[in-house]
Amino acid sequence: MGRDHRRDRRTGDVRAIVTGAARGLGEGIAGRLAADGWRVAAIDRDPGVATTVERLGSRAAFAVEGDVGDPGWVDRAIPEVIDRLGGLDLLVNNAGVGGPSTTVADTPVEEFRAVLDVNLVGAFSMTKACAPALIAAGGGSIVNLGSIFGQQGIAQGAAYSASKGGLALLTHSLALELAPHGVRVNTIAPGNMLTEMHLEGLREQAAERGVPLEEEIERVRATVPLGRHGSPQDVAGAVAWLASLDASYVTGQTIGVNGGVLLT
Repeated sequence: MGRDHRRDRRTGDVRAIVTGAARGLGEGIAGRLAADGWRVAAIDRDPGVATTVERLGSRAAFAVEGDVGDPGWVDRAIPEVIDRLGGLDLLVNNAGVGGPSTTVADTPVEEFRAVLDVNLVGAFSMTKACAPALIAAGGGSIVNLGSIFGQQGIAQGAAYSASKGGLALLTHSLALELAPHGVRVNTIAPGNMLTEMHLEGLREQAAERGVPLEEEIERVRATVPLGRHGSPQDVAGAVAWLASLDASYVTGQTIGVNGGVLLT
């Protein structure tokens, strides 16, 4: 059985890696964990991750610049990151890219593959590098950041949907494989989060429709049953729960954080 992380948190003896932590959901997740007493390694290929960690104002958080889409970098760097943390109890595979908004006929194979390299292969590489430390800790948690578009495909988004759908099934396999070691693996599937990635898509849609961005934001917001866009804090709360003993009997699941847009 895994360690009592609620007990450890009071002593600052819980360690987490969050990828894609420079902005958006990753920044929100890293900030929530640091505020809850976790020691956090915030990873991103954007050098701005160092500034993000400074904003967190936590002595227990540190920044690591690197690309999880590069398996060689992961193999070299992650053991050093885990050593610096003093072990590992939680891995959050949040790093992701949106990819091309093109039809399959107009999408170069290289661009399709580039999305999978970060969103799917990156999560696999990180899990491969981190699993031994989680097992050595006596158990822990892995949270993969999927998407509503990994639960239902979208036109002109094949690469993104394929990567996130694959991530959900990767979660199933990992959950079964790691369960005997006390390591739980789950997916969070956000939808309509007011992040820069989402805004980039809305800008494209607004331009295609010939309307102001604000009008496009309101149009999407009106489709959400809860009546608002999601925030990084909404996702961070779900991560914090999945990493806690309150979710100790939850593994292999996809948790929708989407305001009710998709009911599964």
